[in-house]
Amino acid sequence: MQTLLTVKSLTYAQKGQRLLEQYWIHASVIRTPEQIARRGCSYALLVRNDSDRAAKLLEQAGIQVLGRYAYPLRQGTDR
Repeated sequence: MQTLLTVKSLTYAQKGQRLLEQYWIHASVIRTPEQIARRGCSYALLVRNDSDRAAKLLEQAGIQVLGRYAYPLRQGTDR
């Protein structure tokens, strides 16, 4: 299962990706899909496994997780 963890900016997404890799959690930086983007351009981390742990690690590092979505997205928004 994959999960999208949305963050404020590309910079936070990149920092988050590097942080998660230190804990052996694979994450890819992607643009947030239009259907869930709260404002214009935003970014997300696509996490394959351990999304609970990933979100916790990000928050502890000061990277606020704005949203969490099952991926791939179904019609509408998933939380």
